[in-house]
Amino acid sequence: MKLKKINAERMGYSNKLMVFNLIRYSPQISRNEITKLTGLDKSTVTKIVFDLMDKNLVKEGERKPSQGPGRKPIKLEPVKEAVSSIIVKVGVESTIVGMGYLNNQIEIERKFETPKSFASFLEKVTSTVDHIYSDNKDKNIAGISFSFPGMVDRNNLIIEYVPHFNWNNINFKKAFLKNLPNWDKSIFIANEAKLALQAELFFNKSIKNLNNGIYIFISQGIGGALLIDGQIYLGPNYTAGEFGHMSIHVDGEKCFCNNQGCWETYASIDTISKIYEYSNSKLEGDTYEEKFKNLLDKAQRKENNSYEIVQQMLYYLAVGAVNLINILNPEFIIFGGYGSLFPNDYLSEIENIIKQRALKPALKSFTKTFKPVFDIETACLTGANLRVMDDFSEKIVM
Repeated sequence: MKLKKINAERMGYSNKLMVFNLIRYSPQISRNEITKLTGLDKSTVTKIVFDLMDKNLVKEGERKPSQGPGRKPIKLEPVKEAVSSIIVKVGVESTIVGMGYLNNQIEIERKFETPKSFASFLEKVTSTVDHIYSDNKDKNIAGISFSFPGMVDRNNLIIEYVPHFNWNNINFKKAFLKNLPNWDKSIFIANEAKLALQAELFFNKSIKNLNNGIYIFISQGIGGALLIDGQIYLGPNYTAGEFGHMSIHVDGEKCFCNNQGCWETYASIDTISKIYEYSNSKLEGDTYEEKFKNLLDKAQRKENNSYEIVQQMLYYLAVGAVNLINILNPEFIIFGGYGSLFPNDYLSEIENIIKQRALKPALKSFTKTFKPVFDIETACLTGANLRVMDDFSEKIVM
């Protein structure tokens, strides 16, 4: 009897978590839609929804438009103020600190230039977090989540390697708590590309029913993330997806990693911006993003040799993508990060090269290349918020 009771409790927990997550990830979903998607009977769904409403986690919104006669179904949505998170995107140029909420909304609070020294960065970020926490104590903050531009051990909270700053083997949790000894909330860290893919998985309708894919994170370098059988693949040391250091020229350009011919030495925005500025005037803008936008604008007008330089970037992006398709057999590729700035015809050009050069059997299941639904900052911050909310959801429905 006791075993049956335990199994029933586990089933109840699993059902409640499933319904709650559907509402979190599909705001304005109805009870009938939940019933169809989960296979649970209406009475079970109704009971779970009322329980979530009693806990002030879910609320009823407006009635949804109905396709036929009868009453319109009521929309369900998460309560924004039920729980919040502090989210931090650490970038090569700047660090953004904001607030995230249960309804997936994010709000930017502070932005500062990222110090190159870890000690200086830690002092700045913990001071900023302390101020934001003090100003938002009434918002039920469940934890803090960091997005890093490098390799991190997300389980043990170790920064393995952040190349642009040469941060190596840092016990982040220990360092963070040394500066904020009274912090008693959850702490999460993750690689930026993996967080960006997590955000796309839940909010990009184009890949909703696809289980195997690649997210290419185009930035100062090139990073990435893998989706295998519906799960983001991390690797035993959490370094999976470092596509930028795939060699595409055996004796090519020297990379900061001390290898030669790495993909990112040919296709990152840092590389192509420098190539343009070497033979032309400086690009307009104070940030990588502004300069890249300026270069894309020039390429659209075919100003100087900007068009040829951008075409070369697209070619190398396609060559790298072909290698990944032949090895991994994905259903889709998202060109994320600053790839969100590409005009649609650029993606079409990349896709045409892929279709010409990739192995035909590997292309049978390949759907297409996609633009991300989020820009680089929103993707990382949204993914960081999801880490806290996923953890909160598992605890609160027990």
